[in-house]
Amino acid sequence: MITPAEPPVSGRQLRFLPVPYREAFSEPGAPFLFFHENPAQPGARPVVYTRGDFLILALKAADVLKRLGIERGVRFLNAFGANSPMDLAFRLGAALAGATPVTLNWQADTAKRAGFKASLSMASLILTDGLLDPAVIEAVKAARPGIKIYEAERLSREQIPRGLPEIEVPTGEAEKIIIFTSGTTGDPKGVILTWKAYDVNTDALRHLFSKWERRPMELVMVNPLHHTNSSALAEWFLREPGAVIHMLPRYKTAFWRILAEIAEGSRGLVIAPCVSRHFDYLEELDSRGELPMEKKRLKKALSKVSFLLGSAPVGPKTVERVTRWSGHLPLVRFGSTETCLQVLGSPPGLTESQLTSAFQAGWARTPAPGYFIGRPHFPFTEAAVVRNVVQGENHFMEPCAEGEEGYIIARGGNLMKGYLGDPRATEAVLHEGWYLGFGDIGFRLKNAHDGMDDLYWVGRKSAFLIKGGANYSCEQIAEELAEFVRSHYSLEAGSFDLAVTGLRIDSEHEDSCCVTLDISKVPTGVREEISRTFINEASGQVSKGCRPDRLRLGPIPRNFKGALDLGELKRGWLDELGRTGFTPPARP
Repeated sequence: MITPAEPPVSGRQLRFLPVPYREAFSEPGAPFLFFHENPAQPGARPVVYTRGDFLILALKAADVLKRLGIERGVRFLNAFGANSPMDLAFRLGAALAGATPVTLNWQADTAKRAGFKASLSMASLILTDGLLDPAVIEAVKAARPGIKIYEAERLSREQIPRGLPEIEVPTGEAEKIIIFTSGTTGDPKGVILTWKAYDVNTDALRHLFSKWERRPMELVMVNPLHHTNSSALAEWFLREPGAVIHMLPRYKTAFWRILAEIAEGSRGLVIAPCVSRHFDYLEELDSRGELPMEKKRLKKALSKVSFLLGSAPVGPKTVERVTRWSGHLPLVRFGSTETCLQVLGSPPGLTESQLTSAFQAGWARTPAPGYFIGRPHFPFTEAAVVRNVVQGENHFMEPCAEGEEGYIIARGGNLMKGYLGDPRATEAVLHEGWYLGFGDIGFRLKNAHDGMDDLYWVGRKSAFLIKGGANYSCEQIAEELAEFVRSHYSLEAGSFDLAVTGLRIDSEHEDSCCVTLDISKVPTGVREEISRTFINEASGQVSKGCRPDRLRLGPIPRNFKGALDLGELKRGWLDELGRTGFTPPARP
């Protein structure tokens, strides 16, 4: 364990901590955080922080922030290149200093985007672990001349502050953190989340896991901390007495070995937040004979794990896989950054058999199946399905009948305060306490067991596709691919047309990026070269979210104004494929 220079603050002296954390940190000797810094190295032992160790790190972080002038109402950038205990320590330190952390996305943020976030948030400090591209740091410095920089690895060597923090503890509508959306559907938006939002979200998560409330809990965190998923779950565990976090820097194959070993040694509930794609990886490891341990042992260990799945649809294939590997159903969750993560989830009062029936009711629906996303966490969150979410248009906020497709909306104290610096976008998605901006189509069905409404996800309302649990704008993908075609094949702008749509062809939870390209005006030799090389060449040169999966040559349907007819574009693809969309496999 980390040995502090002097004894940690005792439980009787925790009045300086915001109320939600006091009970959780009242036993300074209790283990809290296990950091698996080198997960791929067999036999490597994690760095262990007790609650007292971690509180001392947070006190140091608060002192560093104050020393650098980052106090109440001042924002700073968390520019880490992987999950790190220092990231989490500075978040708790920010609560003690009254400051506001702002996330950078180490998976997707370019230098330009990092500069945009720094400028929009008016950040006065950038924390870094040295893992980001130096160009990102330089872009932030250019966007915010005079911004302070602090290397997070210095924190453990800082002196323990002599005095305890004296702050007006922020509560309610006070700004707690700004988490930027991924920006995969356009420019990223800074989502302002408040203390109240995290209070309510914590209550919603406790409700989701209420059937295990008397058992000690362990969270295995591999999803990035810059996302709302890990941010919300880590905040809950900071507040939960006796709860333990196992943190990995990022996803690697070794995740499955570490998860299994944690489960084998656990006497409580092990929670593993995942996306459906993680089980695709597990299947691939199995098919190649590369499982990290003997299969029977792995399955026995995973039977003790509660897999929390969201971010992408949880369809029949994923349910079958989770059930086959763990022996039980996954817990599903639904929400977004704007809702501080949690709106809907698997009802804790239903049995495994009753939940299976709820899943199957959605799969059996025709013509389009629905994927079960659960129920609200009453009284903390509400959800509904309505006919229109555009203010001023016909049928705005009219409830849909049972089984009728409509727009999923949510209400509760967990909603964001708004988008940073964008009141127009905020007004478009917040109406009388409801959040209207999911962009997800769904329906509700009465549960055959208890008559309560279950909600189901069908698809997106507009030109987005889902890859790796993230939503990507088809228009944005088309722009990048069009620029690739122009430059790579030396074509003139206007000599070709390109459009993108997403279709579930090869997977139930991942869209294939389907590119339609009109090169009828291009010389025959170039057309043949594009047809032969486009997929491979583009996949190696465009950004991850823009990699094409399928190519179709032909005219692109547009109206008289030149706008893309998305419905006709999709119909053209489905006609060519000879199908109506993804066909669910046999139910488990």
